[in-house]
Amino acid sequence: MNRDMLRRGLITDRSANARLEVMIGEVLRFGTIASSTLLAIGLAMTLARYRRELARLLLEAGLIILVATPAARVVTSVIEYIGERDCVFVVLTLMVLLALGGSVIAAYL
Repeated sequence: MNRDMLRRGLITDRSANARLEVMIGEVLRFGTIASSTLLAIGLAMTLARYRRELARLLLEAGLIILVATPAARVVTSVIEYIGERDCVFVVLTLMVLLALGGSVIAAYL
């Protein structure tokens, strides 16, 4: 009976939820650390007027990673939900991903 209820989504598998939270935490942590590091190095190079082109490239890369981190979190969620075979959340997170993609496209139009 518990297994049937789990399959129908009436109760959740706590280990799957915990794994999803850990994965999302790792993605967010990596994105934050990577972007902060690149932005700090780029800013220091800019203030020191050292290799301005490289400093600009580091600053741009840091900003791109910072902006892409939430989208990477959604992609991670989609992958985990596919692994769990949770069709409802796969569809919902894909809709969120489409909304994020649409906003990026609309920003450049």
